[in-house]
Amino acid sequence: MKMKKGLTLLEVMIVVAIIGILAAIAIPSYTKYVKRAKRAEAFNALMTIHAAQEMYKAEHGVYTDNWSKLPGCSPNMAKEYTIFLSDGNYTATAVPYGRQAGDYCFRISYNGSKECAVHFPTGNCTGVQCCQSFQECSWETLR
Repeated sequence: MKMKKGLTLLEVMIVVAIIGILAAIAIPSYTKYVKRAKRAEAFNALMTIHAAQEMYKAEHGVYTDNWSKLPGCSPNMAKEYTIFLSDGNYTATAVPYGRQAGDYCFRISYNGSKECAVHFPTGNCTGVQCCQSFQECSWETLR
């Protein structure tokens, strides 16, 4: 009698089920990893801005809200975050958008304090207005 080569429907279904289970575990972990990586990019951008502001102040005696005066800095330094500068004693705020929307907003001020706020992109709010209740937080725990 000849042996037929191939897979039965049951074997194929078992393989598909195993792949589905692995995907169900891997995809959320990957999504979480990507979100944390983009946060880290925002933290690095804010720290770069902080260093550039301190160098500018050392040379000119004041902080600036002009991006062109901060070498290597721009509002879109971090993927999925827009960075806003305020004038006077500066604060730099990273506001999420796109896939990061609804994540945290991050802010660093002239004295180096690091703050977080929840981002609520609803209604007519734009930019920093969508960030609610900034509080001191440890960025390292959110990386």
